[in-house]
Amino acid sequence: MEEAGLVDLRSLVPDLSQDIKYFGRDNFVGAPVDGYLAPRCWLKREAAEALARVEARLRQRHQRLRVYDCYRPARAVAHFMRWASDPADQRTKATHYPTLPKAALVGEYIAPVSGHSRGATVDLTLLQCDASGADCRALDMGTDFDYFGSRANTDAPDVDAVQRANRGQLRDAMAAEGFRNYPMEWWHYTFRPEPSPDTLYDIPVTAPDTQREARIDALMQRYDGDVPGASLLVLQDGRALVDRGYGRSDLETGIEAGPGTNYRLASVSKQFTAAAILLLAQDGVLSIDDPVRRWLPSLPASADRVTLRHLLTHTSGLADYEDLMPPDGVQQIRDAGVLALLEHAAPPSFPPGTAYRYSNSGYALLALVVERASGQAYPAFLRSRIFQPLAMHDTLAYVAGGPAVPHRAWGYSRRGEDWVRTDQSATSAVLGDGGIYSNVDDLARWDAALYDDRLLSDASRALAFAPQVAVSGEGIDAHYGFGWRITGDTQWHSGETIGFRNVILRWPRQRLTVVLLSNRNEDPPYATALAVGALFLRD
Repeated sequence: MEEAGLVDLRSLVPDLSQDIKYFGRDNFVGAPVDGYLAPRCWLKREAAEALARVEARLRQRHQRLRVYDCYRPARAVAHFMRWASDPADQRTKATHYPTLPKAALVGEYIAPVSGHSRGATVDLTLLQCDASGADCRALDMGTDFDYFGSRANTDAPDVDAVQRANRGQLRDAMAAEGFRNYPMEWWHYTFRPEPSPDTLYDIPVTAPDTQREARIDALMQRYDGDVPGASLLVLQDGRALVDRGYGRSDLETGIEAGPGTNYRLASVSKQFTAAAILLLAQDGVLSIDDPVRRWLPSLPASADRVTLRHLLTHTSGLADYEDLMPPDGVQQIRDAGVLALLEHAAPPSFPPGTAYRYSNSGYALLALVVERASGQAYPAFLRSRIFQPLAMHDTLAYVAGGPAVPHRAWGYSRRGEDWVRTDQSATSAVLGDGGIYSNVDDLARWDAALYDDRLLSDASRALAFAPQVAVSGEGIDAHYGFGWRITGDTQWHSGETIGFRNVILRWPRQRLTVVLLSNRNEDPPYATALAVGALFLRD
C-alpha cells in the first residue's frame, strides 16, 4: 500500500469513525468483496491529509465524519460487475435498489472502472455529536449509503428540507478542502486535482502490519462498524496512549461508542463496593472483621461467623442469590431483595474463611452495610465519597427512576445474524455486585487514585490488592483481594452481565493499565486486554 503512495487514514486520525461496508456482508453484494482483507481506509497522501483537515474542522463544531469506503482495488470493481451480471441474485434489492431493475445499475451506479481505484475518492457521511463531543450519530441524509435510485442524488427534489440541509453541510465541509461531489450519490467525493489520475491500483486493502496501532485495530476489529461496540483505554505513566471507541453504543439510533460512553460495569463494580467498605473502616465507623450480622441482624444465626472480610473475599460460604431466585422470575431484584432471600437460605456451604466460592451475594450485602454504616443510600455514598472527589462526573450506581445514565450504552445479544437489545435481566438492579455505570475516561481517574492516598490510605490499598485467598473453581491461576483478582504482576477484574462484557487490567509495577468495556453478550474481553497490554509492556 505504502509503495503506491497510499496512506492509512487512521495514521492521521486514530479515532476515525469508519464502517467499511465491503469488508463485511452489509453491502449491495451481500458478501465480503474481493480485495478487502481488512476494514481500513487508504487514500493517496494528498487526499488523506485533506480529509484529516476536514475532520479537524468538523470537530470544532461537534461534528465528525464516518467513512464507508476509500481506495477500492480493481478486483473489487470486477466483483461488482460479476454480481451485476447475475440476474438471479436479488438478495439485496429491497434495501439497495428497490425502485430499479438490477440491469439498470450498470453504467451510472456500477461501472467496469471506478475512480476509487485511483486512491482519491471516498464515500462517507456526517455525524453530529453533543457539546462534549460524545453521543455522535449519523445525520439523516434521506437514504442509506449505496442506495441506488434518484433519491440518492445529492440535489434530489424528493428529500425534505432537513435532509437537504444535512447533505449541504457535508458538501460544504468537503469542498473547503478540495473534494468534489459526484451528483448521483450524496456520499461520494473525489479530491481534486487527483494525485494519480491515470493509474488504477489493484493492491488488496490490508492493515499495516508494523504499527502498534494497527495491531490494536486488528484485536478490536470485531467491535468495529455498525455492531455493538467497545471503548478501549491504555494508560502508561498516567498518560492515555489509546483512548477511543469502536462500533456503536446504540444500534437503533446509530450512536458511536467513544471514550465517554457509559457501560454497565457488572462485576467490575465490586472494586467500588470494596473501596466504600475500606473508606468506612478508615473513618472508624466499622471494621472489616465485623460480623455481618452486626449490620444486617436479620440474617439467620447460621451466618454468625461470617464477617465483612469473608464477604469481600468470597469466603463466606453464603449461597449465590441467583441460585435462590425463582427460575422463571422476571421482576428485578434489588440488594434488599438479596438479603430477604438469604434470610431464609440454607446455612453456609462451608465454615466461613475455609474455602473460596465466588458469590455475588456478598457484595450485595456489602452495599447494604455501606448504607447502614454511613446513613446514606449506596449511590449517594459512592457519589459523595468516591466519584465526586475523583471528578468521575459521569459515573453512577444506577437506580431506575433516579438520575439518568449520561451517554449510555445499551446491551445487545446476537440472535443468528442479528443483534437484539438485551439490556436488562432480573439481576440488573442489584447495585453492590454490578450496578455501576462508568466510562473509560472516568476509570482513568479511578486508576490514578489507586497509586496514592488521595482516596484510600496506603494500608487500605495494601489490603485491597493483597492476595487474600487463592481462587478456585474458575480455571484460572489467581488470588482474590478486596474486589480485585491478582495474577502474577497483574491486578484485574472482569464483569459479565446480559449485554455487557468488561475488564480492567493493571500492571502496577509498569504503571500500565488497560480498560476494555463492551456492550455485547459475547467475547469475554480479558484475553484481548492482555494482548493489548502486551504491546506496551517494557522489557
